Amino acid sequence: MVITQRRAAKIIPIAGGKGGVGKTEVCANLGVRLGQLGYDTILIDLDLGGSNLHSTLGLKNRHSGVGNFLSDKSVGFTNLIAPTPYPNLRFIPGDVLVAGTPNIVFSQKQSLIRHIEKLEADYILLDLGSGASNNVVDFFLLSNSGIVITSPHVGAVLNSYSFLKNTVFRFLMRAFAGQSEVERYLRKSIKERRPGNPVTVANVLGGMQELDPAFTAKARRYVNLLQPSIVLNLVRDGDDLNIAESLRDLTSNNLDVKLSTLGMLIHDEGLAASHRSSAPLTHSLPDSLFAVEIDRIAQKIVQSPEFPTLALATEMYSDSFELMKIESAEDLAELHEQLTRHERQDQTDAEEFIQILSQQKKQIHELKNTVRMLTMRDR
Repeated sequence: MVITQRRAAKIIPIAGGKGGVGKTEVCANLGVRLGQLGYDTILIDLDLGGSNLHSTLGLKNRHSGVGNFLSDKSVGFTNLIAPTPYPNLRFIPGDVLVAGTPNIVFSQKQSLIRHIEKLEADYILLDLGSGASNNVVDFFLLSNSGIVITSPHVGAVLNSYSFLKNTVFRFLMRAFAGQSEVERYLRKSIKERRPGNPVTVANVLGGMQELDPAFTAKARRYVNLLQPSIVLNLVRDGDDLNIAESLRDLTSNNLDVKLSTLGMLIHDEGLAASHRSSAPLTHSLPDSLFAVEIDRIAQKIVQSPEFPTLALATEMYSDSFELMKIESAEDLAELHEQLTRHERQDQTDAEEFIQILSQQKKQIHELKNTVRMLTMRDR
């Protein structure tokens, strides 16, 4: 695992516990914005078997990608890096329709991880597949600074928690790989599930203490390395933020992991309905509320030299979740004002339209009278 705080090239895996939460859209727009801010950024599509990051970026599927690298030993990894029309942003496509890419073996995965670690850039964003398969979790564990995208729906949040739980226990299994006694204990502990009695890290570490206190100390060090954060997407009102806090509390109580948040993205139905551009909103509509919120997330990252440890002004708010509440209140008020302006404009437009129709009806009536009079003269 890469400890992001210690590296100049910061690797940020971006995952979603389930599909439909906007993971790829967030990844693409965040990459574009980091590039706009002047940071050398590489986006890598690691949604093997379902890669579509190129579409979200508005790019054609013309370049060799990860699938070609995995299936053809003559393809060099750095040769996959393709330019984009956005400043300071480069891109490595995904499987590019290469069959069998979702089912990569361990050696292929390790080779891919080693090559990613060697890339030179300020930020390297990994767009991962949905779900919590071992491959997705292992790519998420490539660094300790992964971001989980979720939405304020119970199913999405539970899937996010399940993803984080799988991540923590897989990390522990990897930490004790080759130590058969601990491996057996971990497998047994993780499988023992009873309704209303979830497996917790505290319980697992307590059992390890009986095996050897040194095992517990090592496991604790590994768990403490994990500093995941979440982005709450598709927010509709302030109450939606409560479910994010529930995820934070569940992760803390059961997994002993301190979860932070980079912020939220409000669902703008008007924007979603009207936007038909093939480019990310941070590029095509930089003044939109969505683009402003993406910029806020990017600023938190670049202004935190030891990211994922966030540089927060804690004298003004207690933690990143309280800051998100402040931000959401401002954004929801702005969205309400925009909708009110649109409604007023729609009303004005409707009144003007009625006036135009009235004038046209009057003109038609006058024209009919003129035609009738001319007809009578001809007789």
